[in-house]
Amino acid sequence: MKKIGQHIILILLLLTIPVVSSPDFDGTLSVFKVSPFQREFIRFVLVVIFFYFNLNFFLPRFYSQKKYLLFIVCILICFGIMVFVPNYLTAENNISAQHFPTQMRPPPGSPNGNIPPPPMDGRFSPENFQHGNNTSYGQMIFSSLLPFLFSFLSSLFIFKNIEKKELERSKAKAELLSLKYQLQPHFLFNILNSIYSLALFKSDDAPNSILKLSNVMRYVVQESSKDLVKLSKEIEYVKDYIALQLIRTDNSLDFSYTETGEAKDLQIAPFILVNFIENAFKYGFNAEENSKIAINIMIEEEQFHFNVFNNIVNRNITDEESLKVGLKNTLEHLQQAYPGQHSLNMTNNGKTFEVDLKINLL
Repeated sequence: MKKIGQHIILILLLLTIPVVSSPDFDGTLSVFKVSPFQREFIRFVLVVIFFYFNLNFFLPRFYSQKKYLLFIVCILICFGIMVFVPNYLTAENNISAQHFPTQMRPPPGSPNGNIPPPPMDGRFSPENFQHGNNTSYGQMIFSSLLPFLFSFLSSLFIFKNIEKKELERSKAKAELLSLKYQLQPHFLFNILNSIYSLALFKSDDAPNSILKLSNVMRYVVQESSKDLVKLSKEIEYVKDYIALQLIRTDNSLDFSYTETGEAKDLQIAPFILVNFIENAFKYGFNAEENSKIAINIMIEEEQFHFNVFNNIVNRNITDEESLKVGLKNTLEHLQQAYPGQHSLNMTNNGKTFEVDLKINLL
């Protein structure tokens, strides 16, 4: 409500600008009876309306979603409204005898009431009258162009700044979420405890597990501040993370991981995938039930396809609320990083859960 009140006050202040700056303003409201002022005031109101429409509807719905043709059509329609509506809503649009100068009215007793030719002073030229008022199309377009461009560019500038701040906010959330997942005490305790067990049994997997934990920690610290990372690095991070999760499982888990295609020089926003994998291991592993987790990565040119499937066999999640918040932040990060360039389908039938994510990395 506070922001709405601020916008109302701002709009009222803006609408006083054409009033106090009008050469016809004499300190009273009589200026609203002057046709030229009426025309400019209506145009100013339309500029303000277009600013908010563009900022809150056209830019997020069409421009941000890369529906450029529809966006351009809407902008041109708005410009047409701004050009023609003020002229056809003002009193000068209705041509009648009262709008003619005295010298243009027929003198008393003149035969057939013929009107003598008007003086060609530029204001009453035949070219202007053919449009139904004393303003030509060129003048109408020119008088509307500058305020329209100012409204359009200012709304675009503000939208870009809002978009940038939202992206930074969602990115910061994703970074904090990733740090929370990887650096939270119980995660480290569980992994270190598993590695300790491997060391006690003198397992050959112990040194490799320590190396993978080191890789995960290094990746989180070094890459969390970047907007984009190499897809190959993100995949290696995912595989190390999966390996650490698998240390805590046993042979009762039916796990599969497949990877097809080449990452080449593609880049991706970091830490978008890890939350889905975390959820799969949280809900999809239970030593007392048939547990299944399948992770599949496919890369076809610039298309990145990520699929995670798991049985729902564990419903006693101690940090379930944290997982929900993590998923929400991941979805926000996806929307901000890849607007109109990704599709995400999550299917939950009560027994299985599947995530199908596609991103255009071009």
